[in-house]
Amino acid sequence: MPGSRRRLAVVESAPKGGLLQYAAQLADGLAASGHDVELITARDNELLGMSGGHARMRAVLVAAMPNPSEPPTGWRYLVRRAGIAVRLVRAIARTLWETRRGGYDAVILIDDLNVPLAAAGALLQVALPFGPRTAAICHEPRPRNRWAGEELYVESRLLNALLRSLYTRLDLVMVHGERSRDELHQAWGPVRAAVIPHGDQGLVGGLPRPLGESECILFFGDWRRAKGLPELLQAFEVIEQRRPAATLTIAGTPSPDGDPAAVRAWAARRRDRVEIIDRYVPLEDVPDLFAQARVVAVPYLAGSQSGVLHLAMTAGRPVVGTDVGELATTIIDGVTGRIVPAGDVDALASALEEVLADRELAARWGTAGRRRAEEELSWERVGRRVLEELDSVVARPVG
Repeated sequence: MPGSRRRLAVVESAPKGGLLQYAAQLADGLAASGHDVELITARDNELLGMSGGHARMRAVLVAAMPNPSEPPTGWRYLVRRAGIAVRLVRAIARTLWETRRGGYDAVILIDDLNVPLAAAGALLQVALPFGPRTAAICHEPRPRNRWAGEELYVESRLLNALLRSLYTRLDLVMVHGERSRDELHQAWGPVRAAVIPHGDQGLVGGLPRPLGESECILFFGDWRRAKGLPELLQAFEVIEQRRPAATLTIAGTPSPDGDPAAVRAWAARRRDRVEIIDRYVPLEDVPDLFAQARVVAVPYLAGSQSGVLHLAMTAGRPVVGTDVGELATTIIDGVTGRIVPAGDVDALASALEEVLADRELAARWGTAGRRRAEEELSWERVGRRVLEELDSVVARPVG
């Protein structure tokens, strides 16, 4: 019944990071259309105390990983994993309780599902009786590897079986582009899927600032192998020989598959050219970090979409990214940045050098990206699109 007010829940259990920020902005975008929306999320999350949102926050879940950091090794690793599992089970149980007693017309799951226990929790949400209609935002159609090794994707029979059962049972799976929808179908079979925009990163990026004189390349986010950090380091080795003023900032949480020790050792040999921020960057520090950059590098080897790309556009910074997933459709080559083949170090170096060498070009591309974020990627627009898709699948349409 179009136009009726609906009660919706957006669920994300992480206490900080891109998925929580995405969930909060999506919830606000849905609420801006006049619906009753609650964000069910972790206690003591990084957004507590922030005002101005349209949705209500219910910070009731136990955070599985309250302090994301580089995992320990040996027996400490096993103890840590056991603790995470216990906390995740508690978060799953509370989510099931909240979504069944809340009287919601629909629930939208945001959580990362690349571990079997998390996927099992999502499957319980849709398999148990007497629950609301359930949709999920699928940021990665195939779960990416986070552990040591060269594999870009998780290879687990258990996880694959859980995800196949989950995706085929969900009332709706939403992805951020046609490539992602194709990959979802190829990986999991017949899935009721829809394409929605990603949304800007106004919650994090703030207002854009003028470009400075520094020739700084910024890599922002977890140091995962799939994000192409080793290729970026090789590209910078080429750039530093040609541009004496060029610098590189690597900011984010180290990951086992990204070989953090090798990255630190490489950076230590270039202390005057490379800055390492090997920790989670708090929200209040993000605008300053992007303000120092002339260009943001997104050299991914695999992936469907990137919140970092949208953050760069929101901050008014040009992006050099690869032709994987939806990066190639979000970046407009020669207008908001450059697209290069994934894994091509020479092409990556040339594209980054092009932006570093021309401040006016960088400013023009950054402004174009910001304008696109404002005009095409607002959360009100995303919210309306999500509601349109929910209308097509829920028994009582969401207006």
